[in-house]
Amino acid sequence: MKAHHKEVSPTHNRSWKKVVALLALGFQKIVSKVMETEVAPKELKEHTEDNLPPFNFGRPVEETPLLPIADSVPRRKKVKGGFEQVPVQLNSRFLLSQNNLMASSRDIKLMSVDLDRIDKLSNAAFAYMATICAFITLYFYLATREVVYIKVIAVLLSIAIPIFIHVGYVKRTSAEVLRVDFFRHSGLVTFPIGNNVSTFSLALEEVDLYIGKVSAGRGVQFNMAYLVPKRYPKRLRHQPMYPVDWEPRDLEDSMELWSEVHRFMDNTQPIPASFYKGWQEVIESSDFTEQDKIIILGEDLVKQAPFYDLENDRPLDKVIW
Repeated sequence: MKAHHKEVSPTHNRSWKKVVALLALGFQKIVSKVMETEVAPKELKEHTEDNLPPFNFGRPVEETPLLPIADSVPRRKKVKGGFEQVPVQLNSRFLLSQNNLMASSRDIKLMSVDLDRIDKLSNAAFAYMATICAFITLYFYLATREVVYIKVIAVLLSIAIPIFIHVGYVKRTSAEVLRVDFFRHSGLVTFPIGNNVSTFSLALEEVDLYIGKVSAGRGVQFNMAYLVPKRYPKRLRHQPMYPVDWEPRDLEDSMELWSEVHRFMDNTQPIPASFYKGWQEVIESSDFTEQDKIIILGEDLVKQAPFYDLENDRPLDKVIW
């Protein structure tokens, strides 16, 4: 019995090589996407003292006008899940000797990394893997013309595409680093919108602070603090709470620090002395250039240094407005 061999034309061979080359190129690009992270930018490199970039707060530190009542809507949902609202107590019992807030004489910046956003964006890895498998399956389909491979490709893409759409939405509507600014002169609190595309401002009395425990999985819990606006711009479909780095771990200590924020925002009295130590640590830090210190504290405040005797751990007899 003679074996019959199917002849393959040179043209057919060349077209197959093109297909394989294109698949390889696509595979390489997908793998490179999987290996990318948002935490470490591509251009990140080792810096020396001479080429350190200037200190950067992300978006510009600027307040927007008070959000008009006509352009806003009240918060739709109540804060639940075991969170407690932190009250304000402005009597002398809650005076602090020092605090760890990032502040100048103009504003306080409460910042946080949005862990929930990072967790959602990590789902993109599953979409990339499904896309890689779809490319590999496409190769086998082109080689065998088996219909079953088309079904597998359809299933894989039905997994990948919704994830890509959701990840794209999260990137547009949230920021990796959140920053809420408290401006002393105007008494306004400025919140970011989406991925820092714009901002809106409310009066201090229209902002609440909540603390509570959140789950990190496997029975692990940790304390989180959220700033919660009482109203939002009408155009916002999603009304976020804003997580912030908040050192106090209980209600009473949080009450003391939240009350100190309110004292800072009262421009009819001097800035509380609890801010002096943090300012002095910036002034004496070798981690910041002179330009960084001006960016962080403001030129006027830098000129008024020193504020605190770090060696003896006591504020200097100064009044800062």
